[in-house]
Amino acid sequence: MVAGGVFALLGATSRGSPYSTIQRAEAATSDSTAGKAVSTPARPIEVSYEVLEVGPDKKFRTLTEAGCLMNSIPWWNNGYTDPATIARMGFRIIISPGPPGYYTNDSGSHSRRWPSLRGWPPFEGSLLGPVIIEGEAGKPAPVLDTDGYADGVLYYQTGLFATGSCDATFRHLIFRGFRRRDDIGNYAAVRLGQSFAKIPMNSHVLFEDCEFSECDNGIMGGAVGQSLTLRRCYFHDNGNQSGRVHNIYFSGGDTLTVEDTLSTRCKIGHLLKTRAAKTVIRNTRLIGNGGTESACLDVPDGGILDIDGLVCEKSPGTDASWLIHYAGENQDAAGVFFYIPSAVKIRNMTMVAPAMMTRHLGWGQIVGFANQSGLGAGTSGKGSYLVTPNSEGVKVYGLTEKAAGLPCTVLPDKPALNLQSPVHST
Repeated sequence: MVAGGVFALLGATSRGSPYSTIQRAEAATSDSTAGKAVSTPARPIEVSYEVLEVGPDKKFRTLTEAGCLMNSIPWWNNGYTDPATIARMGFRIIISPGPPGYYTNDSGSHSRRWPSLRGWPPFEGSLLGPVIIEGEAGKPAPVLDTDGYADGVLYYQTGLFATGSCDATFRHLIFRGFRRRDDIGNYAAVRLGQSFAKIPMNSHVLFEDCEFSECDNGIMGGAVGQSLTLRRCYFHDNGNQSGRVHNIYFSGGDTLTVEDTLSTRCKIGHLLKTRAAKTVIRNTRLIGNGGTESACLDVPDGGILDIDGLVCEKSPGTDASWLIHYAGENQDAAGVFFYIPSAVKIRNMTMVAPAMMTRHLGWGQIVGFANQSGLGAGTSGKGSYLVTPNSEGVKVYGLTEKAAGLPCTVLPDKPALNLQSPVHST
């Protein structure tokens, strides 16, 4: 039994009432018939979600207290609980809004907010099992932030939360300020792709109606076996001067789906960067809006790119000469090869370019869709080949058809750009 710490203060909570059931493949099995492997249906994993309410007048006054309970010995136990049990032991955290600054630095057991270590084992934002973390319905979204000293607040220099092997849903939340003040950090509001508790990576991470600002990365990370969906999210004013961090960076995984999302104003970083095997973009806006962003969209390892409804706009102060970059990055030495299969399908896309680049006057012409898939293994990596885009409904302003890189209609007038947040407020 734990003496002292958050768990001793919280006491026991009721368990075992299922909130929902997640159909997740547990393990694919096979049988051999005449030398041919035959897959049998995987059994679903039933996840029982225990509800933890967080807020000024709730049982758990802070996120850290709720996190310490999840990570305590009778529950996840810092990953020492049986992996099969952790994979079924879900938590639904409902966060009520607080007064300004209420959740500032509420970022784990080692935060400078606490005069002494909170809980045992300590909670550092790692979400070992399945979780749903959401703002209270019908209330303003809670603001989860730091005071600008994230290098001290985030003990392991990752993010407020780190997701990995199990499903995670984030809904109706505002993430702000997870960055280093010296502009050389690589923090994120949420970090993906870390394998926890000896559970095989097989997860889906969903963000709905969330806002991310003033972080090094809004979201970063990803791994084979993990997929990410962004729906009605708003990313703005993230990044730093290093060029290594971005508004959104899915650094490797199965499928990235971006729907009804706005990403704008990133400091020398991409508005959206994806190394997923498949990237699907629907009704989304990647708009520089006078910032210093690099690419609107960077897809450096090829793969399947499926776009239907996208507006890209590049700022004069951009730090890259192309709006969309496809392939053209050799990461063979890091074990990241050109994706096979790769394909590009584009429908209903508008690209808007400035008359010139003010930061890099000598870089020459701005390019719309820079397809470097056919430049050979030295440029695009092992197995790379020319991927010819299948596109229709492409419109451009500020670009010639040749510079656009795709068959297109050249617009005589600059189209109006919608900068309204897509987040549903309740």
